[in-house]
Amino acid sequence: MIEGDEVSRLLDVLGNRNRRRIIGLLREKPCFVTEISERLEISPKAVVEHLQYMERENVLLWRTDERRRKYYYLSRKINVRIDVEDETLGGMVRSETETAFFRSVRLLENLFASRNYYLSSLEYIEHDIDAAIADLVSTSKDILDGETEITLVTALCSSALSVDEIVEITGISRDELVKSLARLTAAGIVSWNGQLYKVREKNGT
Repeated sequence: MIEGDEVSRLLDVLGNRNRRRIIGLLREKPCFVTEISERLEISPKAVVEHLQYMERENVLLWRTDERRRKYYYLSRKINVRIDVEDETLGGMVRSETETAFFRSVRLLENLFASRNYYLSSLEYIEHDIDAAIADLVSTSKDILDGETEITLVTALCSSALSVDEIVEITGISRDELVKSLARLTAAGIVSWNGQLYKVREKNGT
């Protein structure tokens, strides 16, 4: 059992909805960054930030596979139980408490319904993303130098990223990544603003 400051830190971790979703996913099995991002529809950059935060709080551990991808898993079993003691005599729930409870139930029902609606819409978007990635692969043969650069450009299409974030998301070694970024920058495919890399837009920015 944990207590004191450790309880407070764990509650801070669980206070974020996306961190709770990531923990729920990792309770099923270890996952790597891209897998978490795709399954939960969270940007890879945000996933990395949440994972690093939970790693600092000793909630997560990681291991690498033969492709140098980091697989994250829970450092311990997490079960949260909240006991609420009724302040009224005889265990009778006060009417305002009951009203607040059912209001929370209705709100949760509505939110789940909204989520299901948007998830059904996201299925079409995910299909289009898969098709666009396949198109990128087929049209990149004379432009990109192999799977590493395809993976790199695909990651940068999601958001502007730092070198550390790209390493975390893709599993590409830092030396290989630096060489690929230098080539892609020289070729005018990606740009760097001094901190982050991103895919160049049509106007060259």
